[in-house]
Amino acid sequence: MKILLVRRILVSAVLALWASVCHGGPLIIDHNDVDITQLSTAQISRAKAVLHIGYGHTSHGSQLTDGMNGLVTFANGGGLGMSFPTDFFDWNNGGTGGALDLEEGAGYGSGWLELDGGYWPTWYNETIEYLNDSSHTDVNVIVWSWCGQMDDKYSAGTLSNEYLLPMSSLETSYPDVVFVYMTGHAEIGDNADNSNACQSIRDYCIANNKVLYDFNDIEHYDPDGTYYMYVHDNCDVYNNDSPSRTRLGNWATNWQGSHTVNVDWYSCGSAHSQPLNANQKAYAAWALWCALAADLDRDDLLDEWEERYGDTTMFAGGTNDCDGDGATDYEEFMADTVPIDSNCLFRINSAFSTNSFSVAFTSSTERVYSLECLQDLCNPPWLRVGGATNVTGTGALMSLTDTNDNARCLYRIAVGLP
Repeated sequence: MKILLVRRILVSAVLALWASVCHGGPLIIDHNDVDITQLSTAQISRAKAVLHIGYGHTSHGSQLTDGMNGLVTFANGGGLGMSFPTDFFDWNNGGTGGALDLEEGAGYGSGWLELDGGYWPTWYNETIEYLNDSSHTDVNVIVWSWCGQMDDKYSAGTLSNEYLLPMSSLETSYPDVVFVYMTGHAEIGDNADNSNACQSIRDYCIANNKVLYDFNDIEHYDPDGTYYMYVHDNCDVYNNDSPSRTRLGNWATNWQGSHTVNVDWYSCGSAHSQPLNANQKAYAAWALWCALAADLDRDDLLDEWEERYGDTTMFAGGTNDCDGDGATDYEEFMADTVPIDSNCLFRINSAFSTNSFSVAFTSSTERVYSLECLQDLCNPPWLRVGGATNVTGTGALMSLTDTNDNARCLYRIAVGLP
């Protein structure tokens, strides 16, 4: 977030960085990302335009693609109130007909990306073979799912050497490819190792700014956000994970039974599980594709913004100051100013006071703005002014106003992404 600072009795501005910047932070896709209706036509269209995905999986991992298959028809029928163009969620190997380009691995067969992420070192060697082949030079995303080996690797102490570190090694070898980490399916019969393995993967991804599709986490929540601690991969719910545990029901079939098929959910293939589980996996998969496409180089600068003023290699993750105006390219991105025009800066145009105090500035329709005040620099925090918080820009000169009667106060304008 960026700020402009003005003292009530002065008309002056100071440009500063409001929050610390952590470029390329972790991208975690989990149960919080299963609302498919939050994705826009523009986001989905960009994902289909720029992504070329290789996905290695066996049976459990097919829940994503089976769910994605069913989603096409579900959306065509207006499920969840969606009104996208016909076959908008279509996908195939090659991305023909405006579809998402996603190639599934051979699974237990013979071909590209055989088996799944649990078969070491097969999955690693398959990845290298796949990416080094001339027919896959456009591939920019690789995903490997698990089947049932994750728990065993954790208990044997090999999860790091046979999964986490090799994934990082591939990232180093193929810097233009995003490698998506994944947790494995729920397993009530080995819940302790399963939970610990998943948490180890999450911790590693968060600590090292990786991309994670949290397959396991999604299986613990129904679409209403209700959490179930003790679950199996088929969505059965238990009272605990002891050998004498009691089955309490199945969160997916319960939810399906109380909601309308083809309106609230859809029937589709879902290996080892229920259709609703595959629905959720597909929604989260599209959230992943859209998030990756928005910032494929993972430098915290939206790729469309970089392309508008040059290309994604031009701004060095935001640390450059291409136009030499004293604002880094990341600061220009946050303010949505022009990073190649030294005359285009985020600045206060005027500040004026009658019975209230207003600050005027040039805004962007793609950013939100808040007026913040502080009566004593030695006594923070800054407080957001009621009625002048998270206001969408007009694309022209706009002002935010504090109607409170503050005799002496410092003001600043904070700008951020919606």
